[in-house]
Amino acid sequence: MINVTLKDGFPVELDEAALDDWELLELLQEIDDGAAQKILKVAPKLLGKEQTDALKDHLRNDAGRVPMSAMISAIREIMDEVKAGKNSWPSRIC
Repeated sequence: MINVTLKDGFPVELDEAALDDWELLELLQEIDDGAAQKILKVAPKLLGKEQTDALKDHLRNDAGRVPMSAMISAIREIMDEVKAGKNSWPSRIC
């Protein structure tokens, strides 16, 4: 397991097997290629349904909405943390 804590204090636990997922890599490549709508599939693939729902609840604003910018920022932060330092990805799996 890889533990990441977001800047706002929200803890995330990642299963290393979720990072060793070809379909996740394909999604990330498609996003890089301009298919921004694919971002919707990244969080469940990376975090699983339960943690994705918990993250959405954590980011939910007073109006009951989950801001897109906050969710995208959180996913980016998770990926950056995984890539950094001892949790380097994809070198952890290559």
